[in-house]
Amino acid sequence: MKKLFISIFIVVMYSFLFAETMFINLNNGETMEIDTDEIMGITFSPDVSVEEMVEIISQIPIKFLKNTPNPFNPATTISFELMKKGKISIEIYNAKGQKVRKLLDKKMEAGNHQVIWDGLDDQGKRVASGVFFYKISLNDEQLMKKMIMLK
Repeated sequence: MKKLFISIFIVVMYSFLFAETMFINLNNGETMEIDTDEIMGITFSPDVSVEEMVEIISQIPIKFLKNTPNPFNPATTISFELMKKGKISIEIYNAKGQKVRKLLDKKMEAGNHQVIWDGLDDQGKRVASGVFFYKISLNDEQLMKKMIMLK
């Protein structure tokens, strides 16, 4: 069986990495739809140079954004890796789109980071069970993920 290589260009990767679903064009002309949470790695075809790989990967400002545990009670840890330094903020929103809590708002260096949400709103009150979203913003880039609080 012939192995298929995925060709990912900077523009395509940069545009779609912030979505929950990513469409990838395969070299056989087919298009594959995948959930970005399922991406475990990126394989480049043999004709892509190391410099090109580094350039593509360096365009991803926020990598490996996830919260654990999910579902959670009473707290969850949001882990992320910044590929470049910059002003970062993390905000929690309820299912109605209302901001519940601002967890972080400061300049940070590149590297691995974590922040814990204790299930409290900005007034220190425990939030009800349900679906919440956390939005991470780095400079002008934004990424949002879903999490569930169970009581």
